[in-house]
Amino acid sequence: MTTVEAVSNGETRPLWQLLLGIVDRPAATLGAVLARRKWWMWAVPLLIVFVCLALMMAARAPHDVELARQQTQRQLESMPAEQAKAAQASGAMGTFTSLPFILGAGLVVGLFALVLGVVAQAAVLYFGALVTGGEVNFGQVFTMSVWTRLPSAVNALVQAGFTLVAGRAIQYPGLSALVATGDLMKDGRNPMLTLLSGIDLFWLWHLLLVAVGLSVVARFGRVKATALTLVYAALALALAVLPTLLFGGMSGS
Repeated sequence: MTTVEAVSNGETRPLWQLLLGIVDRPAATLGAVLARRKWWMWAVPLLIVFVCLALMMAARAPHDVELARQQTQRQLESMPAEQAKAAQASGAMGTFTSLPFILGAGLVVGLFALVLGVVAQAAVLYFGALVTGGEVNFGQVFTMSVWTRLPSAVNALVQAGFTLVAGRAIQYPGLSALVATGDLMKDGRNPMLTLLSGIDLFWLWHLLLVAVGLSVVARFGRVKATALTLVYAALALALAVLPTLLFGGMSGS
């Protein structure tokens, strides 16, 4: 008996078992999730992802504050004396490099980016599935998209643990170390670094779940699900690099 059949027969698995099942039985788990059609089936995993991201930000916050202060000091040293003195007197730089501001702003931006990212992912997969002949419901695609983000929660916990144990934050995640120079100001303007920073095992796990999810929600075969997943991956990487391409030159001027 499959998990979907078990759900239809009333044998519902607890949510915590489904969260664990996304690791070793993703297809059956996503089938069980989509069969329930309850709002908490997307709300709970979305909350879990955000909480894990918040824990990572909290662990990184002291290191980010120190980094922000170092960069601010460099900017002050590059300014004319009178302009630097005026900037220090205003107190704005002190506010922007304080722990409460950096952590609070990070949480707000992180929540907005998470929700926007899931909605955008669901929209791309929904319309992509429709164009390629799938019969899908946006609500189910959205729920599936939320569950495919669970690898980012694991990634956030790993980074938080590393930061607490090692006493330093990971400045070059993913494959970005391959093109990093060590100069954070210069690296921040490099689109290749932005592109590679998001590519790691957790992102590949996310793509695998997307392909599996498409096979469940749209009943696609392996080839069609993989092709649409690759299109989604290319769009996601392009959107991640776009701000650096548009504004990277401005930050260096």
